[in-house]
Amino acid sequence: MARLKYWVWLSCISGVRPMIKYRLAQAMDGPEKLFFAQRDELVAAEPLLQKGEADRLMDKSLETASKALSFCEEHGISVLTVQDAAYPDRLRHIPDPPAVLYVWGKLPPVDERLLVAVVGTRKATPYGIQMASAIGRDLAKGGAVVVSGLAVGCDGAAMEAALREGGTVIGVLGTAIDEVYPARNRPLFEATRAHGALVSEYPPHMRTYPVDFKVRNRIVTGLSMGVAVVEAPRKSGTRSTADHALEQGRDVFAVPGNADSYTSGGCNDLIAQGAAPIAGGRDILRAYEGRTDLLRQKAAEPADIHIKKEIDKPKDIVYIDQSATRPKPIPSDLPEPQKKVLTAMTRPDMLADEIIESAGLGAPEVLAALTMLQIAGHVVQGTGKRYTRKL
Repeated sequence: MARLKYWVWLSCISGVRPMIKYRLAQAMDGPEKLFFAQRDELVAAEPLLQKGEADRLMDKSLETASKALSFCEEHGISVLTVQDAAYPDRLRHIPDPPAVLYVWGKLPPVDERLLVAVVGTRKATPYGIQMASAIGRDLAKGGAVVVSGLAVGCDGAAMEAALREGGTVIGVLGTAIDEVYPARNRPLFEATRAHGALVSEYPPHMRTYPVDFKVRNRIVTGLSMGVAVVEAPRKSGTRSTADHALEQGRDVFAVPGNADSYTSGGCNDLIAQGAAPIAGGRDILRAYEGRTDLLRQKAAEPADIHIKKEIDKPKDIVYIDQSATRPKPIPSDLPEPQKKVLTAMTRPDMLADEIIESAGLGAPEVLAALTMLQIAGHVVQGTGKRYTRKL
């Protein structure tokens, strides 16, 4: 814990490029020497260090770091440093890995699974939303983990579709680990945390800036084996994500669009430059067919439910299992989405898709509500992502 506070201190310093933080920590064999170093030692260790960055690294207060650590402990947020064994090896080997990674939720074994980033413009067309959803759904069905930036548009559509299929997702934030942006994404934020993980290089409560969304794209690609670009104008954050993927040696896939489509210009250029054209997630899965060890085992189908019978009774007498009782009234103090979800659960072992359809809510809202209802003990989850109401 003593050493960890220096890592957190380093991550709390704003205005210093992530690459510089990483390189200084490496040059000084960790953050302690960096914390106690004088300006001339920093300049000697990192020639690319700018004056403003050196000034900020002279802030030796540990107060912000202590508060961040306390928040992480209180809310179950893991803090992984680049020197930790649990830090994803795939991410560790990009040119500028985050020195510290904050993880909220359960990070799947990144280096043992097929992780595919699905990215696209925030100003997606209906075609883009449709394709992103199809790709996310196919990848989840095939056992891959979907990685994205939790942005509106293509990113969110892919993650929602993957969640609806019971898949695992990773959302990479361009904000502090505890900040929901945009605010309307809270249901998706909560569902991702419950059915995968949220990750960020920014500690709790840290102020971030628009440029940080582009900076985080290197983490989206760094965690992934392949990147699927759904819609991207020629000059866009999505196209910069593809550039990170190429620099990191990742596989790049792109959805082709009309030649005169503004939102597909970047995709069409990528295909011309050698990216693999795809028409869905199955095309991506086929590219990794020889590496089935990267895919999770499919959840077993739930066993058929049989009516209990007494073998020592006459066959012409019907015995009804009375173990299922009539649902209790729904408490009035529950949030409205949770009430709607409980109302929609009219029988045991309902699939998430069935609950979503009956509740009339979006997938992230339903999944987030199910998570909270499970925590409260009102709902239990069985095999095959089936849910049963206890309340």
